[in-house]
Amino acid sequence: MGKTIPVTIMNEHRDAYWHWHWIIDQGIVPHDGNYLLHIDHHDDFEGRGYRGDLFDPPESADEAKRITDKSLGIADFIVPAVWHGIFTTVHILKNTIPKAVTSEEYFLNFIRVDDDSYIKKGKYIPFLYADKRNNADGNYRFFNVVQGGLNSTDNIPPENVVLDVDLDYFSWDDSLSTSGPKRMEITEAAWNEYHSNRDHPFRILPKKLIYPVEENGRYYLEYHEVIPKSAMATCSRIEKRMDSLFDWFDKTGLCPAAIDICRSSVSGYMPQDNAGFTEKEFLRRVEERWNINTYGL
Repeated sequence: MGKTIPVTIMNEHRDAYWHWHWIIDQGIVPHDGNYLLHIDHHDDFEGRGYRGDLFDPPESADEAKRITDKSLGIADFIVPAVWHGIFTTVHILKNTIPKAVTSEEYFLNFIRVDDDSYIKKGKYIPFLYADKRNNADGNYRFFNVVQGGLNSTDNIPPENVVLDVDLDYFSWDDSLSTSGPKRMEITEAAWNEYHSNRDHPFRILPKKLIYPVEENGRYYLEYHEVIPKSAMATCSRIEKRMDSLFDWFDKTGLCPAAIDICRSSVSGYMPQDNAGFTEKEFLRRVEERWNINTYGL
């Protein structure tokens, strides 16, 4: 089976940023120029605003963990990793149906906002951004974005590939409510203010997902989303999706330098009813193909 591949299993995807710095510290991949194969029902490719100054890369995995806890969410952790040069290609595969592979050049523009960071992401347009490549201020980075797959086998390089998998790729419903109530306790005064103000900030969100709950004389704001059970994949559907993906792995000759696996079961993007089965089946297929050491975050 060749070399031993580290496999890190995490509850939520923001910890991938920490994991990537850990494998750099271990000498498993170089500090820069790697290829990210991101397999997920979501692209997790958000950017924009971050708490703190993220211009310089962390000096260690421990520092990366502190950045993760302070600044990163479960959909914006890839952009800082690209800004710090860990990846020069991001390959996003978020559809279980084979799609044509596309490749485009993108840019990141770093902007300081007081003591915080704003990272603008966009497609590279030569007549707008060509002069930025040699700009001395260094506030731009350029990288490739590959999208699609399962019907093309010639895109994956032979080395320095980090396989990043969110298990919701196999079983999704896009509801954060499948993992149970998400609550924050509030005061009675805050409860009353919610009810008395029709324009309360939590009542005019794009989707009304935060509701007041009173229980045994205590008050909460609770996230609640409605999803039918029929939206969740059956075990047989999950297995078929895995078969398609691993068949593609075999055809590409993929041999990742490291693998990280996200459960997404705390957030609820992976329904808890399917989480244990999906993780077990995925790891079984990984162990059939590669020699691995498994770690948990």
